[in-house]
Amino acid sequence: MLKKQYSQLPLKTKILLPLLLVFMSIWTVGTISLGYFFTYRSEEKLKAETEGVSSLVTDTLKREKKLLFLKARWVADAKEVSQLVAKKDKTALLRALLPLKESLQLDFIKIVDTNGKKLARVRQQEVISVQLDVAAINQAASIGVDYFDVIATKDNTASLMVGLTSVKSTRKILGGIIVGTLIDDEILIRIRSKTEPHLVTIQNGKVTASTLAAAKSNIWQAPATKSPPVKINIAGKNYIAYSVEIIGLNDENSRLVLLKPVASLEYSQQQMWISIIIFSLIGAVLFSFVVFKIITLITNRIIYLTNATIKLASGDFSNKIYISGNDEISVLAQSFNYMTEQVALLLKRQEEINEELEINNQTLEHRVELRTLELNDKNAYLQETLQELQRTQAQVVQSEKMSSLGQMVAGVAHEINNPVSFVHGNLKPACEYARDLIRIIELYQENYPEPVKEIQEEIEAVELDFLKEDFVKLLNSMQNGTERIREIVLSLRNFSRLDEADFKQVDIHEGIDSTLLILHNRLKETANHKEIELIKDYSSLPKVDCYAGQLNQVFMNILANAIDALEDEVNKNQVFSPQIRVSTELSDSSNILIRIADNGSGIPVSVQSRLFDPFFTTKQVGKGTGLGLSISYQIIVDKHHGRLSCNSSPETGTEFMIEIPINQL
Repeated sequence: MLKKQYSQLPLKTKILLPLLLVFMSIWTVGTISLGYFFTYRSEEKLKAETEGVSSLVTDTLKREKKLLFLKARWVADAKEVSQLVAKKDKTALLRALLPLKESLQLDFIKIVDTNGKKLARVRQQEVISVQLDVAAINQAASIGVDYFDVIATKDNTASLMVGLTSVKSTRKILGGIIVGTLIDDEILIRIRSKTEPHLVTIQNGKVTASTLAAAKSNIWQAPATKSPPVKINIAGKNYIAYSVEIIGLNDENSRLVLLKPVASLEYSQQQMWISIIIFSLIGAVLFSFVVFKIITLITNRIIYLTNATIKLASGDFSNKIYISGNDEISVLAQSFNYMTEQVALLLKRQEEINEELEINNQTLEHRVELRTLELNDKNAYLQETLQELQRTQAQVVQSEKMSSLGQMVAGVAHEINNPVSFVHGNLKPACEYARDLIRIIELYQENYPEPVKEIQEEIEAVELDFLKEDFVKLLNSMQNGTERIREIVLSLRNFSRLDEADFKQVDIHEGIDSTLLILHNRLKETANHKEIELIKDYSSLPKVDCYAGQLNQVFMNILANAIDALEDEVNKNQVFSPQIRVSTELSDSSNILIRIADNGSGIPVSVQSRLFDPFFTTKQVGKGTGLGLSISYQIIVDKHHGRLSCNSSPETGTEFMIEIPINQL
């Protein structure tokens, strides 16, 4: 159905529609792929930026760790503190530690002796439930090494950075001092002052501090440490998340998560898609406009040439075609004008001959009236001469017509072949491009099985699965159409050898096939008759020396007569099954035999003896000239030194046999 509808479209639409379809498919897939590429690259860039910022955050944590040890060292080096530790005066230590805690902005201070026994401790309310690793503290205090850890409260609501250093006198280690700072929102805000991403601390799977309020009040899954940045959603907003491990001596899981908002990225992507869509629409409109103008220019010239041809067919030989340029259509127009001039000259020549004949007839009649008895023999001779002249005239007219027809057919075939070859040559890469694009779409569907809503809606709107299947079928049907046109053009070229004057070696089968292709429409089933069955029984034949165009004319005359006879028989008998058989063979080593047979009603015996006489026909007035078989006989017998015979009997059909030498000596 689609192929039939396409064949009924105007020429302009036939050319424009596949070009636009291929362009829009390539353009759409290209723009979508480009959009996805830039979207992917922008997300990857944002992930890389987030991962890069993590080093800055890590350095800031290290500085906080150093600062914590500096504060611990400050407290440990205080002369009053070291003296009180040596005396183990707990009350005095408490009084000494309180102002240090406030001045150094510490949330926790604890002093132990070398055995790990607590001497003094001051702390904020939030860190009451913090459990220190007593064994590690005792070991560190006894040997005088520094100690660092991150500890969570029992309910995992807060995290504490702690650092231990030794309290020394000039001679020995007196004990250890542990200082701690809560990892709260304030410290995270300070760390974030030089970075864009939000910071969130997670202790044992729970959020303990965050610069993003939504991270505390909503459930979300943080990525594992050392894993690549991933996109997550918190409270309906998307973030690029990357986890950094906070390393301490404790076995507790401490992480610092970087959350970079992607709202600006999403906005940029949205603007990018809008720009791509606008660019695609503008490009499609411009391409359509340019292609439409070019096709309109070409088709208008073809339509102009077609109208001139119609005028010529109606008998107007005064019409001239004026098409400027040096392209193929201009050359065709020049050939058309030349053909028109030749046909006009031929008709003028025919009129002059008719006038001469009329004058001769009048003269002869006048002389015959005066000398009837005396010139009976001469009159008979003149009558024979007149008939021969009429026959020669008809043959000359027929030959000139066929020669002009051959020139026109060859020119038309040449001009049609050029654009058809261009279209046919580009269809194969277009099919390959289409398959590549469809393969890319399928790969995108495999790697991105869940496209965004807008893309999913567009896929459903254009029926992507049907488009992928039907688009390839459409290109294949176009390729079949161009192959059919090329076959027709080849047949026209073979048949157009009417003006060749020299013997040439040709393939007889090519000439028969080209003639059958031209008569193809008469062989098909129509409203008036059934389809005529064609049977070809070809033998292996060598190339034959012949006038190819004239031999094609013989095939055309015989086959056309056979079709006419079968059509008449079908009109008489509706159940009749018409059939034409064409066979070739070697009659001997130097001759070939061509048989053209039909299963019609046959030719009466009384008529067979006059089949090859000039102007003899059994067809209705206006349907036949009586010259076809006469000219065919002269072509075969006189020009090719062969034989043309007919074998027919009523109700059995008719068979014409053409025998010609392989080589003309």
